[in-house]
Amino acid sequence: MKKIPIPGQRIVRSVLAALLCIAIYYLRGRNGAPFYSIIAALQCIQPYSANMLKVGKNRITGTLIGAFWGAVVVLGALWLSGGQVDFDDSLMYYLILVLFIGIVLYSTVVIGVRESSYFSCVVFLSVTMNHIGDANPYLFVFNRTLDTIIGVGVAILANSVHFPRTRDRETLFVSGIDHVLFREDRAMSPFTKIQLNRFIQDGMRFTVSTKQTPATVRELISGVALKLPIIAMDGAVLYDLDTREYLRTVKLDRELAKEITAFLTGEGFSFFVNTIEENLLVIYSRGLRFDGKRPVPGSTEESMYELYLKKNTSPYRNYVHAQDDVTDNVVYFLLIDKKERLAQLYDSLLRQPWAGRVRASFDQFECREGEEILRIFSCDATRRNMLKELQKITGAPRTVLFGNKEGECDVLIPDAGGGYMVKELKKRFEPVSLAGWKSLIHF
Repeated sequence: MKKIPIPGQRIVRSVLAALLCIAIYYLRGRNGAPFYSIIAALQCIQPYSANMLKVGKNRITGTLIGAFWGAVVVLGALWLSGGQVDFDDSLMYYLILVLFIGIVLYSTVVIGVRESSYFSCVVFLSVTMNHIGDANPYLFVFNRTLDTIIGVGVAILANSVHFPRTRDRETLFVSGIDHVLFREDRAMSPFTKIQLNRFIQDGMRFTVSTKQTPATVRELISGVALKLPIIAMDGAVLYDLDTREYLRTVKLDRELAKEITAFLTGEGFSFFVNTIEENLLVIYSRGLRFDGKRPVPGSTEESMYELYLKKNTSPYRNYVHAQDDVTDNVVYFLLIDKKERLAQLYDSLLRQPWAGRVRASFDQFECREGEEILRIFSCDATRRNMLKELQKITGAPRTVLFGNKEGECDVLIPDAGGGYMVKELKKRFEPVSLAGWKSLIHF
């Protein structure tokens, strides 16, 4: 029962719209056909206001075009038959309708409303095939058009009425991704995506903070129209998804990068070196060759090779086999290995004289069972530090951080399922309040 979702706003608004269409039908003295009003309303109830208005416009335009050509055919049929229409499944009549379908479609192209072509054909055929024999087919054409306009108007009204809310457009809201926005299957629910886009459209200052690279973030949250820079690579970079520009980077200095390279090589590990060069993510491999020959099956080199094969398809990553040590523009080092081996490596790292100048983090994202990812950053590369940089850029007076680790966030998200995060976000961004009476009607 816990997995059964509560009916969402779109369902509630659709039911309300259908009820209003029936009410208007009775207020009109049961003239017209509520069927067409309800169909138009249901098609126009959309998650986003822009989509609702676009669908409504297409629906009305298509109805007017279809009704016009339907009236032309009805007029011609009445004139040819001397006012007594009785085609009795005439093949010639159907062939004429087929010809006019082409005329209807061509009309939408000439006028520049191709999106309305489907609606135009539906209305045209409903007039010419289902109501050609009516006592007054012109009355149907009129009512069909009016019913559609009523349905679109009802949909706009149902979609635009909201609880009175105030909106916090000053606070900078920042969310983690894994186990915060994403479910266990690493997918974002449609509800979460719709809500985030609506919040952003309403002026929310929102972005994400993650261990992943900007390229991975772009893949994971596609469909969310983020406007603010993201905090990526566990706080090592601040990246603008629109301009594809690294606004801030925290790099390891050359000598420290050289020390880490010598240490990892001496310990017998293969690794990736992630660098930012001329606004590009360039990833160098040390101890691995990507020449098409697969490493030994089951080895950690195979895990790194599989990661390379998966990530190399992105145009936002550039892999290079390094012949020499890479010490310039280094953001972090990345290793994949057995948990036990990485634990031993980490213990050894802590005994190095430069250990206080670096920060290490572990992750099991995209790892095989029993393996982990180890990343080595500058000690200054933290998400909190980069959040302060982002706060300066945006001028936000305060920040609210959503995460799944107690003590590392302002709002703890213990369960990523059921859209829990966006529900908590909604409470803080747009709480119900009589002070927000102006937002009762909100497009």
